[in-house]
Parts: sequence; structure tokens; C-alpha cells
Amino acid sequence: MSQNQTKSLVVVSWDGQSDPLSHILNDATPNFDLFIIDYSGVNHAQEVQAWQPSFYLAKKSECKGDLMNHVYEYLKEHTKTNYNYIGFLDDDLFFTIADLNKLFFIAALEKLDVFQASLTHDSYYNHRQFIHKAGTQVQATWWVEIMSPFYAYEVFLAAGPYLNKSISGTGTDVYLIPTIQQIIGKTKTAVVHAVQMKHCRPIRTDNRIFSNQKNNLQEIVEMQSFCKELMANHTKASNLQPSTEFFKEVLDKKYIYGIPLAYKIRRIGPMLKNLYKLLVDASYR
Repeated sequence: MSQNQTKSLVVVSWDGQSDPLSHILNDATPNFDLFIIDYSGVNHAQEVQAWQPSFYLAKKSECKGDLMNHVYEYLKEHTKTNYNYIGFLDDDLFFTIADLNKLFFIAALEKLDVFQASLTHDSYYNHRQFIHKAGTQVQATWWVEIMSPFYAYEVFLAAGPYLNKSISGTGTDVYLIPTIQQIIGKTKTAVVHAVQMKHCRPIRTDNRIFSNQKNNLQEIVEMQSFCKELMANHTKASNLQPSTEFFKEVLDKKYIYGIPLAYKIRRIGPMLKNLYKLLVDASYR
């Protein structure tokens, strides 16, 4: 077990039809509890008994945000365990149990509040900043994506009452969680490149219309507005001003199809620095 003796919890989604947890290699004894959520809504508990989950929930779920909300409501009613971290894995992410053990060890060692493993280069992805960087162990970031987030349990519990605001989960990752982190003072966020995962299936959230008659782009706009209001209320009540950098890098940033020209221009400086670093490293080989 990691330096922190409190166990963590890994939530894995399952469609109730394919082989359960087919993308997770059972190669080690897990140092965490397992929660399987069957998003078909039909009880298939007998089919997952070999994995010995601590929790099993059959609950019809439309998408990741909906699923996370169901998990929050279930845990609120069914356990008083104060976990160290909670992670949410889609059913098409290739991990090993040893990977997950290592991920939690590094997170505890680095005292991270929110994190994710890096993505392999042959993964399906939307955000290039989460692709694996060789030679890097842990890299600070402002947020991690909804595909595979890991949260300090305090962050999860604080965000829980608002998880029902996005069925897709779009906006929960880039706005809600970072805002909650600012409010409760748990802001250390990182991509753990020492552990890699592969996203094996094309992304299916875009262009879907959910039961609230909104798509993911509409949900993210509404979540941005809600989080600005949440932060304004907190600022007024606490008399503490969040950093201007937080607004610049999180709350005031818009996420749309394509990358705005202003963001592309900002990348030129880091690109030149990275190129210089590669040339220097190569000269010592």
C-alpha cells in the first residue's frame, strides 16, 4: 500500500453486455477498493463476482457526468468510508492493476489533489496535452479530462452536489472541479506520465442530444456560467480573491471545436523551448 494507509476507490463503468472489465489486466493485488457501475441499468451482479467489487450498482446512465452523479448519490447513502482518492475509468481504457497501484503511490508521494495517467500515442483523444511525454514523471496542469479523472475524496465530495449539472460530464472537468479546488484549497493537479493508459475506442460524446435536450457544447457553456457564479459567491463570502491566472487559464477560457488562433500563438514560445531542450539532450547522447 502507498505511504498513505487510507485506501482509495476505483470506479469502472460497464455496459452489462461485454466481458466485464475486459480492458483491465488483473496482474497484481489491488491496493484499492473497486466499484463497478453497470450503466445498462439491469442487474448483472453475478457476472462480476470474480472481481470481488466492494460496490456494484446497476443504474441506467446516459453519459459520464450522469454516471458520476449516480456514484456520488450511492456512496453518500451506502458508505461512511473516508477514501483517500476516487478515480473514474471508462470501460474502454487499458490499464493494469499494477498501473493503478503505482498511480496511487505517486499521487500520495507527490501529494496530488487531482490527477490522471497520461495517454499513449496510439490512443483516441481530444486533448493533446495529456499525451505521454517520455522522461517526465509528473507534470502540473490546471485540469484533467473526464475520461479518467482521479480526485482527492474531499474534492469529490465537495463537487458532488453539482455533478447533476452536466449529463455528458463536459464542463465538469474543465470548470467545475478546478473551481471546487480553488474554493476548498486543494489545487495541486497533474498528469502522471510515469503511468500510461490507452483509450481504445473513438470518442462518442460529441453531437449527442441528451435527455435535457442539450448537447455537450451547450452543457459546457452553462457549466462555465455556473462556475463563475459559484466563484463570485465564494469570493464575496470569504473576501479572498482567486488568482487572475486561474481566471485566465480556467474560468475565462472557452472550449469549442478547433483551437482559437490566440491559443495557438501562445504555444510558439513553449514549442521553441522544447525544441531547444530536445537538441541539447540529443547532444549528450
